[in-house]
Amino acid sequence: MTLVVHGELAGNVKDVDRGLSRKLLAVLESRKAGRHIHVVDAAGYSDLLFGAPARCRSLKVQGGNVAVVPEVGDGFLGGPFDRLRLRTRGISRFEADLLGRGTPQHDKLLSRLIDQVAGRPSLDVRSPARRGPSLDVGWISERTAYGAWVASPQRRMDEGENRLTEVVEHVSRSVRSVPRHGRVQPVVVLEDAVDLNPGLKEEAKALGVLVGNVRDVPR
Repeated sequence: MTLVVHGELAGNVKDVDRGLSRKLLAVLESRKAGRHIHVVDAAGYSDLLFGAPARCRSLKVQGGNVAVVPEVGDGFLGGPFDRLRLRTRGISRFEADLLGRGTPQHDKLLSRLIDQVAGRPSLDVRSPARRGPSLDVGWISERTAYGAWVASPQRRMDEGENRLTEVVEHVSRSVRSVPRHGRVQPVVVLEDAVDLNPGLKEEAKALGVLVGNVRDVPR
């Protein structure tokens, strides 16, 4: 059985009439006893209504009230990773052209990345936030939220580097305007056969983006 406690939860939760703090104190006690209760805030409830996974919120006691703990990746990563939802998402013509989404090469590379990331129990693997950047898969490691864009650009032989530069610039723009909590690191993941030009890596670094082959992630 899953119990969802819904509330605005933006700060300290105190409601004398409905006893919200007392209810969430009971949630904390239940969690300590090994009975997990999934708590979502208003944004998470909205995600559920749209069929997206909702992130479970951490709670702590502050004086006589209960507060929601801000978490690394808030606004950037969403709830638990949902492979089926990723496969059924809509793909724009721009994403198909620039990132290669929907092509066999992209799907194969994405599957490799997911298997590599999801196979590490030390990582907290997440879906993209519903209103956040359209990344493929994210994870949290050592207090850093990573968001990965798998790229197999549709390109001619004479424009390979230019297309990869476009990918890096697109990812940088996608992340720049997103309100987020904690350290966030966007990553562009390429096939192992792609030879990474030092100039591309330096340009990506200047834009705050990591570029690497699939064998090199997670970092």
